[in-house]
Amino acid sequence: MEVDRERAVAVAADAFRAHGITDADATQTAEVLVSADARGKHSHGLLRLPRFVRGIEHGNVDPEGDIEVVDERGGAATISGGSRLGPVVASAAAGEAMDRADEFGVGAVGVHDSNHLGMLGYYTDQLRREGYVGVGITNTEPAMPPYGGVDPVLGTNPIAVGLPTDPPFNLDMSTSAIARGDVLHRKETGEELPEGVALDADGQPTTDPEAALEGTILPFGGAKGSGLAIAVEVLAGGLVGAAMGADVTGTYHTEDPCTKGDLFLALDPDALGAADFSERASAFLRGLTDGPTAAHVDEVRLPGQRSVERDRTATAVEVEDDLWAEVRTLADGG
Repeated sequence: MEVDRERAVAVAADAFRAHGITDADATQTAEVLVSADARGKHSHGLLRLPRFVRGIEHGNVDPEGDIEVVDERGGAATISGGSRLGPVVASAAAGEAMDRADEFGVGAVGVHDSNHLGMLGYYTDQLRREGYVGVGITNTEPAMPPYGGVDPVLGTNPIAVGLPTDPPFNLDMSTSAIARGDVLHRKETGEELPEGVALDADGQPTTDPEAALEGTILPFGGAKGSGLAIAVEVLAGGLVGAAMGADVTGTYHTEDPCTKGDLFLALDPDALGAADFSERASAFLRGLTDGPTAAHVDEVRLPGQRSVERDRTATAVEVEDDLWAEVRTLADGG
């Protein structure tokens, strides 16, 4: 069904408020989730709200937790999220990264003691809109094996990169062949998975989303995706004082405490002597999209280009009927 965007935000915020979240945090988190739906990223939209609420009900979210800098040196800082909702902590971390980039040319902010942040590209989009090169990484509960392995000890570990360009460039990708949120979305909508992206609990290839959630998701590109996932695991986890590998909990099974970490970078192009960076990069990107297209392809699009435009113009979002009924029930205190 189609729901007016403002109404979707209001009802989602009511659901968070009904479960003890402050007005400001409820609205901010609702806007992040609805933004994902507006972009067509339903795997990280309102579909996640019941899991967020489950984390609140199990005491893993502290509505009044302190978000504070616990370590800093120049352009680098580490934030403890005080167990607040992930989108609230991530937005604060992106803001801290921008502040440090203003002073030092680069801001690198690690985060621990937070919760699932929703769509990672939301925050790099914030950074790029303010004129920074933005990079975000986060690790997640184990869902896939390293290349050549069997046991799921790596998260799907997304990476996002935003560039302050026109046309917009806002890459947001997992290091798995398919994001776990996409698997969850397909389970809820009854869609099968593509072949070659997941194994069931017995290690056999499967296109059944439920079997995949009980089994493992595969890295994209074999050893390449596996290598990136390992790098993210260490940089977003170990480097910021958060958990890694099998010790990461609470990003999918939100009834468990969340132990993952995040790392945000904000780079001021001027600090690198690239005062004309935005203009030059924009011209380069336009050259890519203006070139000839392959057979059966209408246009060349940049990462995030279409979803950013959708978010800018969308006045309504698509929501599954059953999910919208559940969100409304949660908003009523159910």
